[in-house]
Amino acid sequence: MSPLRLKLLTSRVPALLDASRLLWLVPHRMLAAFVAFVTAAAASIAAARSGVSTRRSLAERAALSGQGLSLASVQFGRRDGGSPTICITERDLRLMAQLLDVNYLTTSHLVILGWGDSRLRAAQKRLKVLHDAGYSDRFRPVSKEGSAEWIYRLSRKGWKALVAEEMINGSTRFKQAAFTSISYTEHDLQLSSVILHLAVQAGGSPTEGLIDTMPFTWRGPRSGRISWPGPRRRRIDQEGQDGLEWDPGDDLEPERKQVTRSHAAHLPPDTHSHWTGSRSGYLEPDATLIAGSGEERFAVLIEYDRTDRPHKQIDRLRRYDWWLLEGWRDTEFAAHASSPAVLFITSRERSLRRLVETADDTFSAWYSHGYAGAREGTHPARKRTFFTSRERILEGDWHMEKTPDLPRGLREREKVFTPWPVLYELPAELRLDKPESAHAAHYEAA
Repeated sequence: MSPLRLKLLTSRVPALLDASRLLWLVPHRMLAAFVAFVTAAAASIAAARSGVSTRRSLAERAALSGQGLSLASVQFGRRDGGSPTICITERDLRLMAQLLDVNYLTTSHLVILGWGDSRLRAAQKRLKVLHDAGYSDRFRPVSKEGSAEWIYRLSRKGWKALVAEEMINGSTRFKQAAFTSISYTEHDLQLSSVILHLAVQAGGSPTEGLIDTMPFTWRGPRSGRISWPGPRRRRIDQEGQDGLEWDPGDDLEPERKQVTRSHAAHLPPDTHSHWTGSRSGYLEPDATLIAGSGEERFAVLIEYDRTDRPHKQIDRLRRYDWWLLEGWRDTEFAAHASSPAVLFITSRERSLRRLVETADDTFSAWYSHGYAGAREGTHPARKRTFFTSRERILEGDWHMEKTPDLPRGLREREKVFTPWPVLYELPAELRLDKPESAHAAHYEAA
């Protein structure tokens, strides 16, 4: 073999080696890619089947509904085709009545109320059918990643269905929940989340549906409104004056005479009421919870504050100050085992102390027996009003705050303000299976 030919063959050896190395790597790289694909597919299938490891439970989603809506734009739900003809069930009517009462509810709220997490897909389909049939409107914030929950409100057609079934008073005009900005729905949605979380903690079943298992009656701001019947006839010229003697049998109007009063709603004849800085008027609690049965019924009125500005609550605090002094004794709550409790909930922990301090400066109404003074008297609003934050409730912390029993001017250190901590285990209070005397410590007569 000539030297030239030998040189040519040896020059081709590196190329042949590179080609053989490439042919050896190709199947291994294909195998590695195939393994990676199978692994990813298996992981996604497992996550989709379990649904628990990658997504929150229905109860958790319901508890956190209504967060972060302030800066979101809105997408309204479109109805597919013509309005379908459907048969309205009792569950549909009950959910629509609750939706009317509380203004707004999310998908997870309605699902956990009507069906529970055991029938999630069926519930979502039914809610879409009700929307497409025109019984509700829905919208949701536009999300950059994925899709957000639908937010529902009752439509006029849904209201007419409730009137036709005599579930609401048809003589009143339909007033749909106002919608100017999605941020305004946060108040109602966050409050509903707190109520449903409380229902689960108190023994309601998130699996079977809370509408049948929650241990209390939930009233929204519409059905829970407390009207003011006006001053008593014997006090028309004396309304707001201090030192008036309490006598529930003295020239009451016919509607007041018909009120059934328990022992807790009666005061001794020598009791004198002092309005001081309080004022009478109507109340519209954000939520009213009525629990117990028979002679053991009691109520908790809830106010939810998202403003972080306690001074905006002063007028409401003054009205509760009067109402807990004597107003509740002329309402349906007078038949309950104890005077109602009032719970103020702030959206953030940081504004809680300032709200309690504002209430301490506002609560001034009191009553006394005989000629006892304010220091010896009873200040009902200071005994029956509790303060906590949404953060504490969702974390299961039932330590709350109260104002001191006496106003600043009657305390030994009047310039020092310190909230009074109290353990108020509200879920235990609301449970149906609690001992008869379980709420005695918290529901003392005011």
